[in-house]
Amino acid sequence: MKKHRFDYFASCPTGLEDLLLLELKAEGAQETHIVKGGISFSSENPHVALKVLLKSRVASRVFKKLYSFECHNENSMYQELCDIKWKSVMDVFQTFKITTIYGKLDREREFFTNSQFTTLKAKDAIVDWFNNEQERRPNIDKENPDISFLIRVDDSGDRIYQVQLMLDLCGSPLSQRGYRVASVEAPVRENLAAGILMLLNWDPKTEALVDGLCGSGTFLIEGAMIAKGLSAQYLKLKEFMKGQRPWSFLSHQWFAKDKYIPAEFQAWAKELYEQDRERLKTPTLAIMGSDIDPVAVKSTKLNLERAGMNIPVKQMNAHEILPPQEKSLFICNPPYGDRLMPDDEEKLKELYKELGENWKRNWKGHRAGVLTGNLPMLKSISLRTSKKIIIFNGDIECRVAEYQLF
Repeated sequence: MKKHRFDYFASCPTGLEDLLLLELKAEGAQETHIVKGGISFSSENPHVALKVLLKSRVASRVFKKLYSFECHNENSMYQELCDIKWKSVMDVFQTFKITTIYGKLDREREFFTNSQFTTLKAKDAIVDWFNNEQERRPNIDKENPDISFLIRVDDSGDRIYQVQLMLDLCGSPLSQRGYRVASVEAPVRENLAAGILMLLNWDPKTEALVDGLCGSGTFLIEGAMIAKGLSAQYLKLKEFMKGQRPWSFLSHQWFAKDKYIPAEFQAWAKELYEQDRERLKTPTLAIMGSDIDPVAVKSTKLNLERAGMNIPVKQMNAHEILPPQEKSLFICNPPYGDRLMPDDEEKLKELYKELGENWKRNWKGHRAGVLTGNLPMLKSISLRTSKKIIIFNGDIECRVAEYQLF
């Protein structure tokens, strides 16, 4: 008997696609295909996607592909969407929202030039179907919907467009782990921080981790999660075991009405939860943080408490930090300095310079890693990089610069 194949798409920050590919393959993903900002994959077992959702450190979202079709314009897309039996996808009493993204499209195209208009036509198709079939209409909820759809439009050539309709399995982004109860200005996203530590090949068995500009503590917590082997969603997994519904797929018809998948997921999630509880107790090599800003120090401590991590954090200047006895990675995300005044630019240059001077004086035999979206500032560090990696923090093109300190 031929097995059914499930198709999915996992998104991630641009620059982390190769890391996501490794995670997908580790969970049994098949037929993987890398595109900018994510990976398409398939499996014969729906639990593969759910394991990626719970365990991936770098994924932003996981989508289940529902339908794919070709069309000529927004009106023909509307007709194709009207042919879908929407009651098999969602209930009329469930709220929904739609997000549209454009992939590879001809710049001189006549149609699909406005994503808001495309979204409106797709919304109309769903509402009109329910009105015609059930004489009721579902409501839109842009903030906290029961169901979230993603529509991706690509150019197929000869004025033909490829449309993919996908179902968001996550609800809130996977980067929102659940431990950030306090924040600072422009914090690094959780999955981006985890990905940077992985790109730098940080090994918690052989290197300590120090963040001298710890902000809200994201690098520290993600580093501790890696060191302990915790699943990325362990806090939300804890919520699930208490009867809460932290992921939207739990209310999807394909999941909730299946005879076997929910019970199997419950058993697997419970096993993973018990493993996380034990791993949370695991001692790790030194991880420590500091920041000159007392608000940042307080924020970090609150987030560490929420995460269940016992990591020392103190208030001090980054250029005064000394390495622990162990071989260490000094990781930091200094300010980028958007919209700087001349005096502020000089202060920022001084910050980067002092970091480099401290590493030269005191950190021989260790490593340093810097995430910055202000590329000229790296020159102020006055050290030769051993590695530079292009990565995007949201829509900001950044560099991860590695320094081997001799």
